[in-house]
Amino acid sequence: MADLDRAKDFINNIRLYMSILVAVILAIGSGVSKLYLGNSENYLFYAGNVLMLILIVTFIYLLKVLHRKTDELKDL
Repeated sequence: MADLDRAKDFINNIRLYMSILVAVILAIGSGVSKLYLGNSENYLFYAGNVLMLILIVTFIYLLKVLHRKTDELKDL
């Protein structure tokens, strides 16, 4: 039973991290789009795009970990 609770807690933590990542991605995306629409393509614009790409890849990785861990719950 302790393994099941630990797995559920791990899944809940991954969901929390994913929701934080979505909020950060939306905030950075908003800033990048404001820079783009204001024709202010400076280093912040490009740094924001790179950071968004890294965060989106991290989100996809966490999503795969979540699916893998959810599939492991069948065995417990």
